[in-house]
Amino acid sequence: MTTKAADIYLPAYVNERLAKALANPVRVKIIDTLSKRTMSVSQFIKTFPQYTHPQAYRHFRWLEDEGFLEVVETKTGGKRRGATEYFYRANVRSLFDQASWKCLPDAVKNKVTGTTFSMYIDRVAEAIEAGTIDIRQDRHFTWSDPIFDQQAWDETIEEMEALFGRIPLRNAKAAARLAETGEQPIPMTIALACFESPRAATADEEDPATQV
Repeated sequence: MTTKAADIYLPAYVNERLAKALANPVRVKIIDTLSKRTMSVSQFIKTFPQYTHPQAYRHFRWLEDEGFLEVVETKTGGKRRGATEYFYRANVRSLFDQASWKCLPDAVKNKVTGTTFSMYIDRVAEAIEAGTIDIRQDRHFTWSDPIFDQQAWDETIEEMEALFGRIPLRNAKAAARLAETGEQPIPMTIALACFESPRAATADEEDPATQV
């Protein structure tokens, strides 16, 4: 299977408009699902029966109007009884840089953080169920709980921002190579997190870092 550069969705730093989209759990599910495959409203509610057709349709329309979804195909005939079925895909990925994040209201920040972590947990669960999470020997999972001062905190945030900031260019270069070689693409989930813990790690803990 060949993958064209246009088929790789590049990350985009977003503003409060997308933050409001991600603050709604239904819209998060739509964006996440349609970033992986094309889908109509009817297909979406069949896949996720907890949502009603009017509810899903309303959020699909909102996301389309705001430019977060695009129609890539239409079908008529068959069981559609003369109606037209629209198939959508997401045309954005959700990333926040530090400047745009600071401008968001606290209520929106809390919702976005909660739904983003929920979406990440869903990705992990999907990978475990599909058996892909450990299929590559060089996969990486690390978490750590050090005790920092402000300078160490600032340095760590800067390094994480720099690392994640290199991903869009790397993604674009990979898309160009895939288009030329026809190599099988590798779907990836990359997560970085850094937040203040409610309880500081104790000094007598054996090892502040865990890697599996």
